[in-house]
Amino acid sequence: MKRWLARFIRSAIGQRRSLAVAAASGRRSLLLKSGGQRLPLQNQTRPTYDVTYRIGAGVALIALLAILPSTQAQSRPAIAASPEAASSDAARAKIERYLRERFSIPPSATITVGPLRPSIYPGFLKTTVAMDLGKNKSSQDFYVTQDGNYLIAGNVYGLNGSPEQQVEQMIDMQNQPSTGPAGAPVTIVEYADLECPHCAEMQEFLEKQVLPKYGSKVRIIFKEYPLYTIHPWAVVAAVANECAFQANPADFLPFRSLIFQNQNAIKPETVRQQLLDLGGQAGLDKDKLAACLDSKATLPRVRADYVEGTGLGVNETPTFFINGKLAAGAVTPPDFFKLVDDALAQAAAK
Repeated sequence: MKRWLARFIRSAIGQRRSLAVAAASGRRSLLLKSGGQRLPLQNQTRPTYDVTYRIGAGVALIALLAILPSTQAQSRPAIAASPEAASSDAARAKIERYLRERFSIPPSATITVGPLRPSIYPGFLKTTVAMDLGKNKSSQDFYVTQDGNYLIAGNVYGLNGSPEQQVEQMIDMQNQPSTGPAGAPVTIVEYADLECPHCAEMQEFLEKQVLPKYGSKVRIIFKEYPLYTIHPWAVVAAVANECAFQANPADFLPFRSLIFQNQNAIKPETVRQQLLDLGGQAGLDKDKLAACLDSKATLPRVRADYVEGTGLGVNETPTFFINGKLAAGAVTPPDFFKLVDDALAQAAAK
């Protein structure tokens, strides 16, 4: 069980320190906040952005916390790409060089900067940086300004559009476990922990009240968000549930429901066999489920859900996004129904 948690932790998150960084090119100012003190490392020459410094398994990554200044975003046209930024190879080499030097990444680590591709945010390109430290592998999405001078990890918040639409753009809804028609006017995305008691209650509520009440008007997409620090078998169960989806999407929801229903009986020391037995009850091939579970084949899917949810601000389970609108915790039935009814009304008015 400890190996499961260690692998998940190394790949998904690290310790956090807050810093402010001015730019990703040239020598810029840097202020480090440590123990409540601000330590100037260089003379300040450019406006700074608040970011989070993540250190995990020897890998340092940056995550944006503060939004970009709205006045500049509204009044200034997009900057034309410089000759260096226009060259994908040169820009990627620049990003690798900066990350390696800035965070003292050893030569033994392999850094692969993916192609620069369009993002949903005007003025920003997107790339994926993968790092290989031998036993430890991780990847992180970054945004790059079109002039090639700024590198941002995390989310960019646009102030001119609908927050709900931006949230929906950030959620991967393709090839995801779900129930309900893809064209439903309301999409409910749930980030849940299979060991979370409130999640079990909400699962029953979704199946016995929400789906019968709204029928084809709603689609529910299920995302894994295991609270691994307090729930010892949550990651294993999430991997197993995603294995069920890969084996047969139709078996995902029955298996998920059985896990929730038997939540109190599942023990960390016997979780593997209990999950296999529940999988058999749900109609899954136990041998195939065991092979998938033992190989951790779907751990990347769980990790992707977790990273996605964290980027959206998820910090408790269950957390729902109803047509992009946040509803966190054990929402009461009347409040949940109102959120769905409001979303239906808004969809009909478009």
